[in-house]
Amino acid sequence: MHTLKILNRTVLGSIVAGLLIAGSGGVAAAEPAPAPAPVAPGQIPDAPGPGAAAPIAACMAPGDTIELRAGLGALLGTGSGAVAGLPIFFVGAIPLGIVGGVIGAMVGSTTYAQDAWRAPQGC
Repeated sequence: MHTLKILNRTVLGSIVAGLLIAGSGGVAAAEPAPAPAPVAPGQIPDAPGPGAAAPIAACMAPGDTIELRAGLGALLGTGSGAVAGLPIFFVGAIPLGIVGGVIGAMVGSTTYAQDAWRAPQGC
């Protein structure tokens, strides 16, 4: 029984370590996006009046919200984490589902923030 516990912890630890290494490697290798070019006030058609800024969400797809992306990421992360934890005698499916859901929510909200930052400012 003691050997089984050690095996479970080793497998779970190696999965989490692999996810952390892969995630941090992707962030470290990413190049920063170039800064958007400044736009003169008269060049944007249908822009709000002077001094007012158009909401960035207007430039995104209709219905695309940070809550939607975080929720979908959490759903996909929970499902894939639970499936990855099944070989650890069903007990591993619960913690890996939780970890996968948290990572998925973080990825979903981060992609929304990046897309909102890259969106044109005067849609």
